[in-house]
Amino acid sequence: MKYLNLALFLLLLCSCYAISNEEIRFLCDKEQFQLLSKYEESIQAKVNQGNLEDLKTVLDYAHRANRKDLAKECHKHLAADFHSLEDALQWLLLSETEEVDSVSFSADFNTITEAITDSLDRTVWLYYTKRCSEEELSAKIASAAKYNPIVEAMAKDLVDEISIERSDSLALELLNEFETRYPKSQYRSIALYYKLYNLANRKNWTGMIQALPSVDNLEPVSAYIAALFLLSPTFRKDFSGTEDLLELAEQYLELASSPKEQTLLYDLYSVADWQARVRLQQAKLYYYQLVEPYNFYGDELDTLVLPKNKLKQQKELFALLSTVNFSNNNRGEQAESNFWMAKTLLLTGKKADQKKAAKYLTQCLILGSPRNRYDMDAMALMAKLHTTLKIKEEPLQWMQKIAEYKGICFTDISYNAGLKGEGYSRVAIADYNADGLNDILFNGKYLYKNEGGLQFTEVSDSAGLADLNSSGGIFADFNKDGLLDLVSYSHSAQGRGDQLLKNNDNVKFVNVNERAGDIEDTYPTEAVAWIDIARNGYPSLYSANYEIWQKRSGYPDFFWENKDGYFTDKSEDYGFREPYYTDHPGLPGRGVAPADFDNDGKQEIYVTNYRLSRNFYWKQIDTLFVDVAAFYGIAGTYKNGYYGHSIGADWGDYDNDGDLDLFVANLAHPRYIDISDISMLLRNDGLTYRVVENDTIYYWQFTDVTTQAGIKYDELHSDPLFFDADNDGYLDLFITSVYENERSYLYHNQGDGTFEDVTWLAGARVYNGWGNACADLNRDGLQDLVVGSGNGARILQNTSPTKNKGMVIKPYWKNDLVLLETKPENFAKVPNSPAFGTRVEVTIKRPFHKKQTLIRELCSAKGTGSQNAPELHFGLGKAKVIQIRKSNQ
Repeated sequence: MKYLNLALFLLLLCSCYAISNEEIRFLCDKEQFQLLSKYEESIQAKVNQGNLEDLKTVLDYAHRANRKDLAKECHKHLAADFHSLEDALQWLLLSETEEVDSVSFSADFNTITEAITDSLDRTVWLYYTKRCSEEELSAKIASAAKYNPIVEAMAKDLVDEISIERSDSLALELLNEFETRYPKSQYRSIALYYKLYNLANRKNWTGMIQALPSVDNLEPVSAYIAALFLLSPTFRKDFSGTEDLLELAEQYLELASSPKEQTLLYDLYSVADWQARVRLQQAKLYYYQLVEPYNFYGDELDTLVLPKNKLKQQKELFALLSTVNFSNNNRGEQAESNFWMAKTLLLTGKKADQKKAAKYLTQCLILGSPRNRYDMDAMALMAKLHTTLKIKEEPLQWMQKIAEYKGICFTDISYNAGLKGEGYSRVAIADYNADGLNDILFNGKYLYKNEGGLQFTEVSDSAGLADLNSSGGIFADFNKDGLLDLVSYSHSAQGRGDQLLKNNDNVKFVNVNERAGDIEDTYPTEAVAWIDIARNGYPSLYSANYEIWQKRSGYPDFFWENKDGYFTDKSEDYGFREPYYTDHPGLPGRGVAPADFDNDGKQEIYVTNYRLSRNFYWKQIDTLFVDVAAFYGIAGTYKNGYYGHSIGADWGDYDNDGDLDLFVANLAHPRYIDISDISMLLRNDGLTYRVVENDTIYYWQFTDVTTQAGIKYDELHSDPLFFDADNDGYLDLFITSVYENERSYLYHNQGDGTFEDVTWLAGARVYNGWGNACADLNRDGLQDLVVGSGNGARILQNTSPTKNKGMVIKPYWKNDLVLLETKPENFAKVPNSPAFGTRVEVTIKRPFHKKQTLIRELCSAKGTGSQNAPELHFGLGKAKVIQIRKSNQ
């Protein structure tokens, strides 16, 4: 009996430390690996029991905790018990990277070999275990009806190589190799696209015709791609062959129609969206057929008016276009559909249809599309209609009237303000000369003095900045003398880049690296931020270092502690090199955005990293900094070892609940979308907890609300900015997108947790944008925008027709105290010593509403090396101010 009782006791004891798969995943996401080690017996039991879901969960834990022994065991079971070729190869790889017992290795090897029974799988396994030649493998792949994931991965690697090959001739060789080696690959339609694109780019029209696939047993996506190239107006104009190109395109489009979801290149289309995609191309085909007899090819901006006997066909075409409905505009299809509805209406020459066309073109411009596909043509057609219809308003005002828009407005004053099209990238705004007006610094060296009246004069040379080898810079009073100093930073290893620049008499900046601490790290610095860790008015400096392409994948960041104006490298002493991933080589840092997310009075340091890397969030705990990004759910979303291509981030209390929310901009290329983060709006839901067995884990909860908030997917987001554009008390969101022809976004906060895209109607669309910052440049109470762009930097004056009031507060240091100046006319009279980290609460009372408290925090940097004016702006609407107070001092 006593043995039975002992057995029961041991069973109960083991069950006390049992852990579910869901709990393992939770602790993995929080990187609580030490806590998971308490459940080692339960985890091992899951492996021994061999349940598929258990094994996958434990394998994920093993990879994330760098438990190679455990990972190898999981791979062995998955390979042997579930016939998994991928796991067999992973087991083999792990076995080759560590010492193994030859007897147990042979036994496991034979067991796995016997388990790999599929013919193609077995050939691949034999190839990787060096018992099969490459020729035998190639022959097996060529004859296989369907490929396994390993072969598809080989095919994708070749496709990826083709996509980045700059030589057309070498790319064509690789494409021919792909067709020979992987004829049944799921990526064959992508290879077809690249081949036709390659030939079309060289205007080898005969070769392109010859490369078109046979219509026999052609799958829908390849048929669609073939039709796409045949419909090209450029091709049809130049082609001198006898083929009826439009008739051939029509055949392909018939084959493209499918009742199943399809993947075009790397974009997955639902059944409804795919059918809409095909119908839109069919409508364009009919348009081309309609205008072809009049020597039009369909891309002309000259307006063709059809004879009356063709208007019935025009109506049928318009009716077809009216059936084209897409679920979203992520790929620009809704804009494209509106554009072609407008083009079809213009064929009648009737004034009523011209007015309708103007509405569709306006909607096309409001929606926008990737690569600026329709903006230029839509604007050109609107300009023609503006003249034809004798419209009195300016074009943008006319479109605002069409859309019944009365919201946020910006006016591009770049040229009149003193910019001449220079392609600056990074932006910092501050009143460097203490005259009460905010000045603009581009790239850390091009300084534009605000002369008043929205006129700016470049003073880089006289300010001592012209010879800097910098790519960015931000302001701070780092020696606490009441004058605004500057730090510049650079990618260069040649010097004159990372510089501490002391302000001399509000006129000139002088390099003080030798006297104040040499911060020149020779690494490619991409962004920096000031953080006052001692809260004494001497801000320290965090530098995020990037990569050197094909030389080093990342570099360690630096933390320079400021002691009474002298800077010392404390990167190792304070824990910034402690996690293994921060050094040797380090991660490619893109941006730094400090903020006090947990309302403890101390700013944490958020660092955005590129190349599918995790992001950092450094929290000061006693004398050390600890990366808590994973624990609080803001490192990015872990997917098979990858996170996101994060560029910039910004903090702001967009929902006015008293804590700071986070927006992270990610490049999200479609071909990596299965392992890469998209841009995310992360709502701060405060402190919460979870009980796992006997442990209670308290953590800050961030919830991804991107889609429900109305933020659209964009492949190329770069630098976000929270600011209140219309003084309604709710933070709006501006986001730039990098690369030529990529558009920016301005989202108006609706006050209910959602945003509306008002970019076009607000006059805030900038192409090829990078850094950006906001400030009231003319002291009219509205926040203006400055945007860096390779197409020419922009100054956008806020001309919103609003009666909402605003307030600007300047937190500054004086006599070791943080004071608040609430009158802009007095800003020049107080020390120019920004009190970074200061949070201010303004309690307001709106008519017929309860009291509400707004928070703003003075942060030294955001995005990718950008800096807003060191002032706190509060939109008040029509509310009265009840109280102003510092909340974290």
